[in-house]
Amino acid sequence: MTAPIVEVDRLSKRYGRVRALNEISFSVAEGEVFGFLGPNGAGKTTTIRLLLGLQHPGGGTARIGGHDCWTDHVAAAKLFGATLEQPALYGFLSGRDNLRLFARTLGPVDEGQITKLLDLVGMTERANDKVKRYSMGMRQRLALAQAMLGKPRLLILDEPTNGLDPNGIHGLRILLRKLAEEGMTIFFSSHLLAEVEELCDRVVVLHRGEVKAAGPLSELMNVKGFQYRIDVSDVDEAMKIVRSLDGLTVEPGTIKDSILVSSDKDMARAINHALVSAGIGVDQLVHTQRGLEDVYIELTGVAPGSPLSSAPAPPPPPATPVGAAKP
Repeated sequence: MTAPIVEVDRLSKRYGRVRALNEISFSVAEGEVFGFLGPNGAGKTTTIRLLLGLQHPGGGTARIGGHDCWTDHVAAAKLFGATLEQPALYGFLSGRDNLRLFARTLGPVDEGQITKLLDLVGMTERANDKVKRYSMGMRQRLALAQAMLGKPRLLILDEPTNGLDPNGIHGLRILLRKLAEEGMTIFFSSHLLAEVEELCDRVVVLHRGEVKAAGPLSELMNVKGFQYRIDVSDVDEAMKIVRSLDGLTVEPGTIKDSILVSSDKDMARAINHALVSAGIGVDQLVHTQRGLEDVYIELTGVAPGSPLSSAPAPPPPPATPVGAAKP
């Protein structure tokens, strides 16, 4: 098994009376694309700030490449690049000069790499414009280029799709796939579950400062059993029959003349037999694949994109350019 590049063990953090993190633990293997999920206030950004060494933990440890993220921050910071939800860039400088400035903190980063990164994130044409004239999406793309300076082993992305239009999101997906194929580890925190489902190998779902689920996507989406869509001749009667069977839940389907049935075990034959025996026509019985959104709602009780928070979100500390924290 590949050694973990990120190790979080019983990590805790409080802001006054607000418990942001409650002894969370997880790991990220070298070379994987890792999804970090949870509602607003779940503790995602707090965890990322602790990994980046921008805040002190209240307890537990966080390590990158075996180095403690706070007590051995210099060594840990050499291994990662990161973007925060609100990129901290210098508005009075051009995009290119921002990258030049951050590159000085990393040692030898030549102009060729800067030019290549600007092209990679689609910012070549606006590279010499001042950042204060950039849209939010353009700032996000420049921040991504900044995070990749020095060719880090780990890329930590906090809501990198903020401000991106659909074309920008599609381009980011292609770029992250390419980076993953080249061996870079990607820690991807996002509220866009479709993108996480498309990109990530494993995920952690955080809620109220606690890990609610962790594992490969395929396992998480099947952990709660089976779902079926059944096209029937009589929806009302079919629902009565299904409700009479033990261990099943049923609701009207989104498609006309259909019902949706959930079960902890495979009940397809029993359901079909009960309906047909009752004289109800079954045109189709389909085993449907649960999506990441279904799992997310079950674990957190919050729909993706909902303004509801899982806990009061603490005020963030003053913005710090992540690159400036590196040696």
